[in-house]
Amino acid sequence: MGVAYTFSRAMGTTSYTPVVANNEEWNYGRLSTDRRSNLQINYSYDLPNIAKRHNIKALGIVTDHWIFSGIFSMQSGAPFNPGCSLTSGSPGVTGGYTGTPDVGQRCEVIGNPLANIPAGTYFNPAAYAMPALATGPDNSIVGPPVLGNQGGGAGALTYPHVTNFDMTLTKSIPLGSERRVLKLQAQAYNAFNHPEFNGMNTGIQFNPATNAVSNATAVGLPTGTFPARVMAFSARFQF
Repeated sequence: MGVAYTFSRAMGTTSYTPVVANNEEWNYGRLSTDRRSNLQINYSYDLPNIAKRHNIKALGIVTDHWIFSGIFSMQSGAPFNPGCSLTSGSPGVTGGYTGTPDVGQRCEVIGNPLANIPAGTYFNPAAYAMPALATGPDNSIVGPPVLGNQGGGAGALTYPHVTNFDMTLTKSIPLGSERRVLKLQAQAYNAFNHPEFNGMNTGIQFNPATNAVSNATAVGLPTGTFPARVMAFSARFQF
């Protein structure tokens, strides 16, 4: 049996579009590769040879020479930040919120995204808003550009952690000598077929008239999963 645990942090400025070139603090945060915890456990267990122990040779074809092995892994989820935009078809802001169409605004965090989370979702979209911006009748900016106070990096929030069980059951059948062996093997990847999510709707859309979330029933919901259970069977003759 072997156990390996890694606690790590990956921080930097390269996982977010640098919008403040002369102030790296605005861009600094968790990188997209940041996984705080990673646990790996591998094991291999030789099941007791009942027939050999009780000197019943014929029974050994069924009861003896079984090996149960596998790998259990658990890893923290990837970081992410929600994106904020106006509903489709809404008039845009001339020049963009940041003063340039090349760089989009960040969300304005106005509450705790991990409090009062709607059922079935992973964060509270009501904790975000579009940055407050003064515009004229033609949607041009009449005040200073705004960035939004959401932090930099790949994200302050975290996708769900990933847990996986890979298991193998091996039966060895000796054929006259220790050198000649027939090995039958059954393998199960994601053995318990537990759904593990790898995608999420993180785009929050706002009604420009009220600044209320217009897609509250969809944002924060999982959109993808890792592969379901895979089974593999094999027979191998060793000589």
